[in-house]
Amino acid sequence: MSAWAGWSLIIGGAVLILLPGVAVLAGWRPGRFRHAQAPVPLLGAAGLAMYGTVLFNEIPRLAGAPGDVRSTCAYIGLGLMALAVALVVLYDFLAGPSRRGR
Repeated sequence: MSAWAGWSLIIGGAVLILLPGVAVLAGWRPGRFRHAQAPVPLLGAAGLAMYGTVLFNEIPRLAGAPGDVRSTCAYIGLGLMALAVALVVLYDFLAGPSRRGR
């Protein structure tokens, strides 16, 4: 992957994932989640974990790190993505059956 594509992922992830995640953690609730019974900050934390995945996968590639470092960071990124999925599943579980039925 080229350096241009790596920087595009980092900047695009910051705009599309990081900013809304931080905003949700700061107290902003998007329109469809205003009346949710589950804790919406779980979704903000999931967004931060997803952006962490982007960082752990792209920064070592852009820095030209050796293969061992890149593979270790890829495993850390995989763990962060699993955390993000677990947080979204926990949010859905806490939302109750009325939210899941829609």
